[in-house]
Amino acid sequence: MRKEHLNDIEIQQYVFQKEDCDSGLISHMHSCETCRSQAEHYTFLFKEFSQQEKPVFDFDLAGIVMEQLPQSEVAREKTASRFLVFSVIFSVSALLYFGGNQLLNLFTTIKPLSIGLIIISVLGLFGFLSADMCRQYRARVKALNF
Repeated sequence: MRKEHLNDIEIQQYVFQKEDCDSGLISHMHSCETCRSQAEHYTFLFKEFSQQEKPVFDFDLAGIVMEQLPQSEVAREKTASRFLVFSVIFSVSALLYFGGNQLLNLFTTIKPLSIGLIIISVLGLFGFLSADMCRQYRARVKALNF
């Protein structure tokens, strides 16, 4: 049994995680009126905190913040994404137009098994990268939402 009183961390551990406390801490709580009184205070305080209503804004916080964001950055991002999509479409179109016969000959000379393995590998890699990107996105959203 301890002769000195428990600190706040130990008392809170006793109140909220009694099953994880060591036997010395529990025996001290049973024998010490001061520490038991502090534990009752913590229990009362946290019970009262949990019963309070959560505050609600009476205004649209998201709308106010969105109004203050600079619009030029949003317009630049849209322009950049449109340029990227246009360049990808243009590149694929040019490749098919100028090298369509060579691509057709390439796929007719490769065995179907090899083409299947390539397609399965690409789809598997795409699925793995997409799942990883979604996992990272959810983790970031979760971090923002506390």
